Amino acid sequence: MMLEFKEEMLIPKINGDVYFSIFELENWLRRICLTAYMIEYGDDWLKSVPKRVFEGYIQRTNRNQELFYFDADNEDNLIWSLTHAELSQLLLENNIYDRVHYLIGFSKERFSQKLNELREIRNILAHNRALSERTGMIVKGIIASMHLAIDKFKTHILYNGDYNIIWDDETNEVGEYFNLQMEGNDWGKFQAFIEENEYLYTLACLPVDRPNIFPSGVKLLKKYKNVIDCILSIQINKQGAEYLIIFSKKLSVEKCKVIINIFLQKDDVWTNRKFEEQHPRYICHPKLWFYENQRPIEE
Repeated sequence: MMLEFKEEMLIPKINGDVYFSIFELENWLRRICLTAYMIEYGDDWLKSVPKRVFEGYIQRTNRNQELFYFDADNEDNLIWSLTHAELSQLLLENNIYDRVHYLIGFSKERFSQKLNELREIRNILAHNRALSERTGMIVKGIIASMHLAIDKFKTHILYNGDYNIIWDDETNEVGEYFNLQMEGNDWGKFQAFIEENEYLYTLACLPVDRPNIFPSGVKLLKKYKNVIDCILSIQINKQGAEYLIIFSKKLSVEKCKVIINIFLQKDDVWTNRKFEEQHPRYICHPKLWFYENQRPIEE
């Protein structure tokens, strides 16, 4: 059915479908942007943001704090408060595009074209123009082409990523520190390891027998509150039972050790509430990302 009534208003169903797709796509683009900047600059990435973009973020943050009664996620992360134009500017910056290209595989010219196409789609929706079935098909094709970049990003960050577990490597101070802290660990109650690739470290908290199996969004954010700006993402298995802490190798060794110390604290970050039942303000936080237990295979 192309059209449906909402009380007295007749609404094209395709408009809602496209809006949903853009919401998903833009969140992936923001994750790509944050990843590129943290790979390149670590937790000092804000210093590389153009002054005009940063000043606009500060102004919006001050306004958003006055709207606390909406009970929505505070946009305290610059990248999640950017307009589409500002996000595109950051993604296409010359000093960062080598990292973006590594993550998505698109040339700068191709990616710029796709971002412009996305901007036009957003403008159509923002002005409440009804999409026809044909227009909807064209728009979905444009969005699908952008998902080629998203799939490449997922390969690098959510799945595979050329990670290697750090066991005995005296040349890696961060890995050695983690393994030293794990000596004497009760593996029946807590199972974890550290791994690395060229750009990132991962701390993995694995499944064990526990009464509650779902990571709690609010508890995780509380646990890592003091280092959340140093962490790229807290990645959560969609089936529950495990989570990962991802952070840039550009961080100082001391900051890496602080993250490890917090990770190894035996705080209760678990709940019996499924992710869909948790408060969106926390479980949909920009730093909480989800992954499949096994990457879906296209057949």
